[in-house]
Amino acid sequence: MKTGIYIHIPYCVRKCDYCDFYSVTDTACQKAYFEAVRQEMETYFGVCIPVDSIYIGGGTPSVAEAEEIASLLKKIREIFAVTYDAEITMELNPKTFDEEKLGVYRDAGVNRISMGLQSANNDELLKLGRIHTAEDFLVSYQLLRDMGFHTVNTDIMYGLPDSSQSSLAKTLEFLSQLDCEHISAYALTLEKDAALYRRGYTFPDDDGVYLQYRQVCDALAQKYRHYEISNFVKQEMAPCRHNMKYWTREAYLGFGAAAHSFFEGYRWANVSDIGAYIHAVQAGEINTTKEYITPKDAMTEQLMLALRTDRGILRNEFPDSFFIRHATLLQKFLSAGYLMEKEDGFCLTEDGFFVSNSIISAIQAEIG
Repeated sequence: MKTGIYIHIPYCVRKCDYCDFYSVTDTACQKAYFEAVRQEMETYFGVCIPVDSIYIGGGTPSVAEAEEIASLLKKIREIFAVTYDAEITMELNPKTFDEEKLGVYRDAGVNRISMGLQSANNDELLKLGRIHTAEDFLVSYQLLRDMGFHTVNTDIMYGLPDSSQSSLAKTLEFLSQLDCEHISAYALTLEKDAALYRRGYTFPDDDGVYLQYRQVCDALAQKYRHYEISNFVKQEMAPCRHNMKYWTREAYLGFGAAAHSFFEGYRWANVSDIGAYIHAVQAGEINTTKEYITPKDAMTEQLMLALRTDRGILRNEFPDSFFIRHATLLQKFLSAGYLMEKEDGFCLTEDGFFVSNSIISAIQAEIG
């Protein structure tokens, strides 16, 4: 089985007011950080691990020097057995790259771009703390196309402050004009100490968020396959290969501060602090704490992750006793319209995706 590689680039022009990913705005130690990431990769020299997906995320990776990104991809190819058709994704944000940077990324092998729109309403973008407007996004998107990037994901959000079905309709119409290959649509979730939460905006209630979620699903249904709770891909195309590694429990190695890994039955995470991460790599103390995933935990994880996708839980991947033991609960969700039975198993419906956390929790509680 082939492995995925994730690289965390924790730099941003400014931190969005809703974001809880690890990122910083100070790039003073950028050179030392990239050197540490390359050094961390070198711990796998000689292992000969086949890799068919690479994902460069953040943060905003395009804030960093383009040559540093290229150097990471070069190092990966020196250490790992990267397949000729590897999917290599890079996250970008509008106004953080130009033609020169895109040329470096393309020449280094990046063949898939993920760019954050979030909303086509400039007042919503301002409230979120984004640095771009919808017009800026269009300019950046066209530049991507002009530079030969043929697979582009666009991120949007719903449940935004002071939003409505009408404002979301504008974003969805904007999306339809882009005709991008992949769309990620996320419900805004906030901790009560988030800056955005404290500003006194009005947020849609649960029913309002549900209506916006269904609005997204309905608008994309004709052209896109809803293959994972938050992800849609054009009907004729394959899902994001790297994403699917997470949902199907395939192996992936994470490099950089705050990066997570799952490899050979173990899971671990790097420290979420650039200085501490660099020190750990230099001291040879990186990846020293790993959690072994027991067979029982693995089955629970597989269930939880599989239900996030339209593939669902397959009969040939779980013992017959599982379906017998949980028949009453499964029937309950079938009757409620949250679950549907397929020839080879069960998967969540669109409504089931929306309440997936409670469904998964109920099944996990019954497993014990």
